[in-house]
Amino acid sequence: MAILSFLGMVNIAIKLVTEKYPDAELYEVDGVSSNGPTTDVLSIDRLRVVFRTRSGGTAIIKSTVWGEFGPVEYADQPWLEDIVIPWPIQMDLAQAAELMTGAGYNTPYKTVTLRWPLYPGVKQPFYIFGLENRIFVFVGVYDKSVTIHS
Repeated sequence: MAILSFLGMVNIAIKLVTEKYPDAELYEVDGVSSNGPTTDVLSIDRLRVVFRTRSGGTAIIKSTVWGEFGPVEYADQPWLEDIVIPWPIQMDLAQAAELMTGAGYNTPYKTVTLRWPLYPGVKQPFYIFGLENRIFVFVGVYDKSVTIHS
């Protein structure tokens, strides 16, 4: 039996949110492991997916179990500091984790975020791994670069 991928989960979230808000655009995906820090992407089992709506508000949907989501929540306020992520993207979480490990970062991570930070010179979305030692590893979705920030 195939395991639903991270991108597959995001696709489900996009479908559910755009049924309610057809103009919604993806801003951010935050993932955590309910079992604590991990080095296994399959342990990232809780997602929060954030969208911008045409009205300027924010729609958020959270996973309940892998493959299922709760109701869409709406806030009549904008989500700040992100750029819309053009969907679909080609890089899945597993590939980003392989690139991070290949660059020598093997420390367990507490969180994974897919986002395109609103910052001068940033030209792509990133998978951002929050390591236990308070370092963040950024893996570029388009150029596959691996950089760190603390």
